[in-house]
Amino acid sequence: MKELMSILREDNRVNLSIFLTAGFPDMKTSQALLKVLANHPAVSFVELGMPFSDPLADGPTIQRASEIALAQGTKLDDVFALASGFRASCDKPLMLMGYCNPVYRRGVEAFVTQARDAGASGLILPDLPYASHDRDFRSVLEANGQTMSFLVSPTSTEESMDEAFEKSTAFVYGVANVGLTGDAQSVDRTAFFEGLQDHRTRCPIVAGFGISDPADIQQLEGFVDGAIIGSAFLRALGPIGESRPSESEAVQRAIAFLNLFTPHSQP
Repeated sequence: MKELMSILREDNRVNLSIFLTAGFPDMKTSQALLKVLANHPAVSFVELGMPFSDPLADGPTIQRASEIALAQGTKLDDVFALASGFRASCDKPLMLMGYCNPVYRRGVEAFVTQARDAGASGLILPDLPYASHDRDFRSVLEANGQTMSFLVSPTSTEESMDEAFEKSTAFVYGVANVGLTGDAQSVDRTAFFEGLQDHRTRCPIVAGFGISDPADIQQLEGFVDGAIIGSAFLRALGPIGESRPSESEAVQRAIAFLNLFTPHSQP
């Protein structure tokens, strides 16, 4: 498995990451989509979302995808099974993104051990306080070779930003928008990320929230090391509702969407 921080540091390109909700639109299709992400040259690493009933930062698209996955009975063990299948297909890094509650319910050490065994690279937990990370996660993550990435946004204090860059061990997740995932742009992205450049020497920056097309990524070139697309990818698969795409339809649509980014994701 490739080390994510090393990939992000390799050159000046914006490495593309795709977010997929585990179990959406169903487990079998999730497996097929992860295989597409494992093999497609535009994708540098993947975020696998752990469905949760009360997501704080997720916009309506990812919330609905989580509801659909949970309604079909997607459990934490299913997330690990999907991660294992992805790891068997490629050596691209895979981050698990979710919320603290399911991790604490499983037990931090048990969760991190299972994540490691499934081939995950690390965690993104937007609601994890720095103090809880230091107390409950840091030593367990280090012992199991797992990383943690914290978020910074245009509303973060300088003190909070400093902690994020100090404690993140894969990348800092730069929130490219004030709002929820998938929301339209409401801030000057370039100005925000330009203001983070002094921190960038300490840890790579990956942009997310509201990134949806090649133009968004092109706008960020030279300012970030990666960009995460979630809501736009899920919408590209088909309607997020009762009528879900078939596996073959979802795969074809995923490939068509990813092909749009190939010029921006190759050296």
